[in-house]
Amino acid sequence: MRNFRLLPLILLCAGYSATAQKVTILHTNDTHSIIDPYYETKLGGAMRRMALIDSVRRADPNVLLVDAGDAVQGSLYFSEFKGRAERAVMNHLDYDIQILGNHEFDNGMDTLAAYLDGINATYLSTNYDFSDTPLASRFEPYTIKNVGGKRIGFFAVNVLPDGLIDPQKIAGVKYLDPVEAANAMSWYLRNVEHVDKVVALTHIGYTQDVDLARNTRGIDLVIGGHSHTTVAPSDSAKWQIPDLDGNVVAVVQTGKYGANLGEVVIDFDADDITYRLIPVDHRLDSYGDKELAAILAPYKHVVDSINAIPVGRSSAAFSQNPDMLNWMADFVLRDAERLGAGKPDLSMVNVGGIRTNFPKGTISMGVVMQAFPFDNYEVVLDVPGDALIATLTNLVAKGGNGVSRNVEVVFDGDTRDVVSITLNGRSIDPDKTYRVATINYLAQGNDGFDPLKDCRVIAADNQYLYDAMLNAFDSGFLKKKVQRPDSKARMHPYEQAQ
Repeated sequence: MRNFRLLPLILLCAGYSATAQKVTILHTNDTHSIIDPYYETKLGGAMRRMALIDSVRRADPNVLLVDAGDAVQGSLYFSEFKGRAERAVMNHLDYDIQILGNHEFDNGMDTLAAYLDGINATYLSTNYDFSDTPLASRFEPYTIKNVGGKRIGFFAVNVLPDGLIDPQKIAGVKYLDPVEAANAMSWYLRNVEHVDKVVALTHIGYTQDVDLARNTRGIDLVIGGHSHTTVAPSDSAKWQIPDLDGNVVAVVQTGKYGANLGEVVIDFDADDITYRLIPVDHRLDSYGDKELAAILAPYKHVVDSINAIPVGRSSAAFSQNPDMLNWMADFVLRDAERLGAGKPDLSMVNVGGIRTNFPKGTISMGVVMQAFPFDNYEVVLDVPGDALIATLTNLVAKGGNGVSRNVEVVFDGDTRDVVSITLNGRSIDPDKTYRVATINYLAQGNDGFDPLKDCRVIAADNQYLYDAMLNAFDSGFLKKKVQRPDSKARMHPYEQAQ
């Protein structure tokens, strides 16, 4: 036990009251249902995380545990159990505060409401108005935690849903400007509630966190998520950001998949905040919690069983981009032929729809379901040439995305201006209509595919994308075929072609 912890203990024993001079906030973000260690990095895992949290709590009586969203979606635990396993983990680890990420909406608000019914933590949302939705009255706009005599105010800033969350799954939710909401809540906590520190929990991404810090007053700490950014404690310029008054705001984030546990220590004597990342790795494996293991056992049995079913093979390990992205685009182009709308001219998909990669060797049913976990399905659209050009131009501006092997998009690497778009070696004709295979999420105009939302749907599948893939491996065009990565970028700077 560190020496500064002894003084409060001595005072309490002598009959005096004592106020904590240091408070520790442990934080996670974007754990994405990685309850077992993530198979690619071998990092993370709920058992290991609990071992770390318990060790900090044993050494320090003044600890809070918070999560910055996207605790779900990304493994079979969510695909199979719709959040029940993640909720059991979060409750057993005894989180104090949680906030929404965008993926908490993946199965709709009714499912989210059922998930929230069993959560023990305080759930916050400050800039979403749920008044006209099934989630009305399920969130607090702020909370104050009294830790060792110190009052710490928390509020939550959530991401702009447009183009990110299926509109049908967030219908009725009103989005409030995050900077205005943060400034108003910070002022209220400071001047009405008279808190000692103000903490913003956010799920908007690191760049937006920095903007939030720079354009607000009175916030001491921003604990973020969404961008999967590992904010290095050694780089003070990245996590110590001046606000409108020149006061330093700590902006922190742990990365993704539970690879790190974040630890922020607020020192009230020194009026200082320190920050570190604690790796969640194999050194913790001998400290397993038997009670948590028992809670997870029935869920883990199902997940392990699915992961043990082989469906195909790959010649080499795939990268997410471009290997998996190219594979997904080519699959959708070929598989969409069975929907009865003829052979599509091309396909377009998104890298955000891919959550893990094919390993070298056996591809299991679990790997396919985890790689493509969303409830997306294939659709075929008739897309005017000018809308197709506009869509591909949007994707270039956003950094590129997935197209079938018969498409090449060349752009200027500095300006991101499109140089050429060709289909089967010929330029796209703006006056022609093209038949495009994609997924419903993108056909709705999400993720930069805005021009598609007004296009006519010619055909739609009646099964999820991962089911279509599993059928193709079992009895379709992928049966007994070794999958080989195609690492050629199909949207690329023109310098790469020289």
